[in-house]
Amino acid sequence: MNFRRSVMRCKGEEGQTIILAALAMGIFLIGAVGLAIDGAHLYAQRQMAQAAADAAAQAGIMSIFDNTYNIAGNLAGFSTSGPFTCGSTGTSTPCAYAIRNGFGSASDTVTVSFPPASAAPGVTLSTFYPVNLIQVTIQRQVNTTLMRLLGPTASTIQVTAIAAIVDVLAPVPILVTHPTYPYTFAIGGTPSITICGGPSKSIQVNSNNSFAARRAASSSGTATVNLTHAGPPDPGNCTTGTGASFGVWGGPTSPFYTFLFGSTGRYLQPASPMNDPLAGVAPPPVPTTLGTQTPLANGVSGCPAAPVKACVLYTPGLYPNGINGKLQTVVFEPGIYYVQNGGVTCNALCDMYMATGYTDTITGTGWTGNIMIYNTGVGSFNLSANANISLVGAPANSQYLGILLFEDRYAAANTGTNAHSLGGGGAMMLQGTIYLTNTLAIMNADPTQYQALQLQGGSGSGTTIQGEIIVGTLSMGGTGTITMDLNNNALNVQEVALVE
Repeated sequence: MNFRRSVMRCKGEEGQTIILAALAMGIFLIGAVGLAIDGAHLYAQRQMAQAAADAAAQAGIMSIFDNTYNIAGNLAGFSTSGPFTCGSTGTSTPCAYAIRNGFGSASDTVTVSFPPASAAPGVTLSTFYPVNLIQVTIQRQVNTTLMRLLGPTASTIQVTAIAAIVDVLAPVPILVTHPTYPYTFAIGGTPSITICGGPSKSIQVNSNNSFAARRAASSSGTATVNLTHAGPPDPGNCTTGTGASFGVWGGPTSPFYTFLFGSTGRYLQPASPMNDPLAGVAPPPVPTTLGTQTPLANGVSGCPAAPVKACVLYTPGLYPNGINGKLQTVVFEPGIYYVQNGGVTCNALCDMYMATGYTDTITGTGWTGNIMIYNTGVGSFNLSANANISLVGAPANSQYLGILLFEDRYAAANTGTNAHSLGGGGAMMLQGTIYLTNTLAIMNADPTQYQALQLQGGSGSGTTIQGEIIVGTLSMGGTGTITMDLNNNALNVQEVALVE
């Protein structure tokens, strides 16, 4: 009887295990579904936060790169003296970009900081800028949905982005450095200007003026700037280039001249200013030996067999009163020519050539086929008129990085009738960098103290420059051809990049 009752009791409890199993499986399924839904939501939030942090960091470092972050009265400006946290209505550049990308609510914390170089290992940071790293960190409390049934009601996501101003090795374009003037890149007359090879941007004009790349109203003519064979695929002979771009920081907003850009080039405005890549090149020391000039026989050591005027052999060294090749065929021995006053002149039946068969022992370079002319004091470079000139600058792998003509960065202004002048009615071949600029600090403090270069193409011949041009202002004119073969010398230029 007792056994029968026991059996009946057990039968009344049948099915309870199934209910418990079903309940356990239901909780497991809810957890799995909740994990999938909330996990996907958290992943999407993290991706959006990362995009916002990237945008904020890049905008902040671009403001530092363009030097717009510290302008008085600029609501988008910010201090780099220490970290700060963005509010929900932050107007500073990095905060504004975080808000634009949806991260400025009460559940968000956006922190901007300026970490040390150790935060970007393996990155070559630019030394031109006192601040070259910016870090943006975003935190957000994200509410859970089904997962809250099992415990946590919210989860925290955190992302970080670091942007930097870095030094990269790249060939230098034609760089016009004056920061504020109009007409800093100007073309008059009807020259045909062709650029071969070089980087993907052939010309950069730094002036913030809306008339930076325009022809002055007082000048006339229609010029063509042909960039169809510029760019990295071309070795510098206009055979395989596919085009390159023209960049200007100020304006105009559309090309003022006739530009032929090729298939890969375009007009870039605004294009952030580029720092002087040769600012770190120290001027040569003042030589202890005076340069000399002695007659040189025809057909000897680089003197042509039948020169227009008698050849004179110049030696490197100090030239206190300048170099004037009037009515001479100047033949330069290799080395450094240090001009203190008077400038360098070659016109009125003057030719210039490189000497052969010599090695520089006077200025200690050891060069065998290269010269560099450093000009300081009063006077400019004037290699023009009907001169035939063929010169080769410093070796690209030397401390002077290929410079041919080097103007003192602290020199008085050479503008107007005293501007530097290259080209004219003769044939000119210059291999090396034409480096004629004052420092940015000088031009900002006194906009009238700058170096102007007039580059001319003659009607019966052409001007060819194989190298780079870095000048305060550049005007090109005449009626002939100006060809610039940009080589691939690797020099440091600055770029903005995300490094984390």
